[in-house]
Amino acid sequence: MKKEDSILLLIYVVIGLVTAGVTGWFLYQDRLGFWQTQARSTFHVALQEELQKWKSIDVYCHLSGNIRLLEDVVNSKKEPIKVTLRNEAGKKDFWIPYEKYIHNIEQSSDDLRGVHSYLLHISPLNADSLNIVWKNRLAELGFFGKTAIRISVSDWQEHETYTYSTDSFYLSKSDSLTVSYIGCRCEVGVTGYLYDSWWMIFSGRDITWLVALIAFCIFLFFMQNYVYRICCRLFVKQKSIVVEKEVSVVVCHKSYSHIYQLEEGVYFDIDLRMLKRGNDSVKLMPLSAKLLEGFLNAEDYRLSNAEILHLLWPDGTGTLDRLHQNIKRLRDCLSQVSSCILVNESFAYRLKIPHFIEENSL
Repeated sequence: MKKEDSILLLIYVVIGLVTAGVTGWFLYQDRLGFWQTQARSTFHVALQEELQKWKSIDVYCHLSGNIRLLEDVVNSKKEPIKVTLRNEAGKKDFWIPYEKYIHNIEQSSDDLRGVHSYLLHISPLNADSLNIVWKNRLAELGFFGKTAIRISVSDWQEHETYTYSTDSFYLSKSDSLTVSYIGCRCEVGVTGYLYDSWWMIFSGRDITWLVALIAFCIFLFFMQNYVYRICCRLFVKQKSIVVEKEVSVVVCHKSYSHIYQLEEGVYFDIDLRMLKRGNDSVKLMPLSAKLLEGFLNAEDYRLSNAEILHLLWPDGTGTLDRLHQNIKRLRDCLSQVSSCILVNESFAYRLKIPHFIEENSL
């Protein structure tokens, strides 16, 4: 492959990678938002399912007075909510942050939150059990990323302790996704974490489309010559070049140097590797001289790529890149003193001479 073609191929590959990268970023953001929404909803479902284990526990609850609804404490200032509780140690006031209060799983009354506090005391939540339920819910939807659970418990003196699920390794790699509180003073907080690297977010179909986008850009490189020929045929006016006369080479074998007359006033000395026209002359490189001699001796002055490779590098070390370089070098030499040209045909090259070729022996 020519150096110019290699550079152009690299450009197409870079374009494909950049296009796939930009497309993948927007696709990732869309998929990430979708799965985070699904994870939040399934987290609350899993938490409610885990709390269903309390059904087997008998609780006697006596409610009196007015039921305090959550709407009664909603205020525009979002100030902390005061909750007064009594136990064997006495009476104590707790100030619950507004955000905690409104994110309690029990939204109907403070009395039912007190029931939850009692149930949590005799049957605490298990982080591993809740995490398994949450992960299974997400797997049913087609998401197989990592999840983790943290449960914080605040005691009567408001000191917090924490327990984690087995997958707590991913806590350092992810942000908290959602949190819910349980109990009359929101003393238990359950936080869900979602680890969603890009290979977990993308589906197999997404990755296939991104790879296909890169492959399409590379495919355009190999189609460029075909497209270029079609455009030239449709939009570029073609001119025909008529060869007035072509005369076969007449070879006279002598024991001294051989000179070919390519056209009027243009000679090629094989032994001196010299192209001459009047006082102008061009010295050919050994391979260029050998290549020109090969064209002059070939039928219809035509050599295939394989024949050129065998002629110049009989040991098999030749490559198409080296072949193209020598064709270009010979073309440059011919253009300086002659109107002969090298025409690229299907997997071959042909020497086109406007009038005649004769070989004279000197």
